[in-house]
Amino acid sequence: MGNKVREWIQREAVVVGPEFLRVDSFLNHRIDPAFVELAGEALSHAFAPREVTAVLTAEAAGNVIAYEVARRLGAKALYAKKGKANTMANPLTRTVTSPTKGVETELAISRDYLGPGERVLVVDDFLYRGLTSVALAEMVIESGAELIGFGFVIEKCFGNGRSLLERFGVQVVSLVAIERMDPETGEIVFRD
Repeated sequence: MGNKVREWIQREAVVVGPEFLRVDSFLNHRIDPAFVELAGEALSHAFAPREVTAVLTAEAAGNVIAYEVARRLGAKALYAKKGKANTMANPLTRTVTSPTKGVETELAISRDYLGPGERVLVVDDFLYRGLTSVALAEMVIESGAELIGFGFVIEKCFGNGRSLLERFGVQVVSLVAIERMDPETGEIVFRD
């Protein structure tokens, strides 16, 4: 399945800079259900034996993938909202800086939906620097839930995000890993 995901990315993604890959035609702006199904199947397969009860992501790009993985695992999908809603009681919060937008964003999750007894998988479209996933993992741990692992569609290895996540001592899965990208040629070099 990873090879099919890689082929899709090779065919449809657009390199817009040495750090940035545009996947908005099929993953995070216009959504292609066939791609989401393919990626969701592969990620859920990797974590099926782990008895996941909740799949957590950050609003909004990871929502569709998190939903599909949760659906396949028979778990609930949960996303950290950007900003703390006035109606959210007893929130867990973290502030992260977006690598694509360069702005700080507060993420919030209600303790009503995340707490002891939950077995949580953190899922997102990209792993780059890992800061958002670290923030989500910290909120999982603070809530008393159990962090099971991290799953990503695309890992940009040059961002070194994996090294931050490995400190949690749980499984980290990426469907494809990119070593480098050349915006002049459009070449994407994948890690085997």
